[in-house]
Amino acid sequence: MRACNFVVYTAITKGYNTLLPPLPLWQRQARFVAFMEEPQPVSGWEIQPLYRRFKDPCRNAKIHKILSHVYFPETRYSLWIDGSIFLKSTMPLSSMVGAYLKRHDLALHRNPIRNCVYQEAAFCLKYNLDRPELIIRQIQRYFDAGYPQHNGMVECGVILRRHTAKIQRFNEAWYEEIKLGSRRDQLSFNYTAHQLGIKYGCLPGIIGANPHFENVGHLRERSDPGKD
Repeated sequence: MRACNFVVYTAITKGYNTLLPPLPLWQRQARFVAFMEEPQPVSGWEIQPLYRRFKDPCRNAKIHKILSHVYFPETRYSLWIDGSIFLKSTMPLSSMVGAYLKRHDLALHRNPIRNCVYQEAAFCLKYNLDRPELIIRQIQRYFDAGYPQHNGMVECGVILRRHTAKIQRFNEAWYEEIKLGSRRDQLSFNYTAHQLGIKYGCLPGIIGANPHFENVGHLRERSDPGKD
């Protein structure tokens, strides 16, 4: 698999994370791109400017995370990793695609704690992870639409995609949910997939314990949720 067919990418805002050099095996197989407010020259990474429309830096990062087809239109596969995630896998890209995108065009980790968007909303409200009025209005809309309880929940720190027309439609619908509601993308992922009939595969383990990715944490905690 040629590097031009595969992009590994991330976004870092306000110095919350530090880029780590990718493993040599991966550098030979993929293009590595980081969208950043504060450039950190790191061997193996191509640095690009971060989107800056919103006052909330977290929302600025979301557009890169979700709209992969916009930023990498010629790419066949992409792997998003949050700024706190290090790609430690030694599995070749072709093997990763074959293993985790065999039946689906999208693969993520399951949430190890919750399997329900309504539980996730309660968690976000309890810990003030976004503006309460946004979360409440969003989750009420899902309830009114008849979205079922316990319909699955993913972690969105790692997203493996095959760039198809179907995934492009999903990306755009998911980003509309982010614009309408909370910046917490886990709140809207499963709802959007359900609405569009998108099935997804599951990466092994959880983000904190798996053979491919390591959560190295943030340099510092984020500030209170900002307004867009």
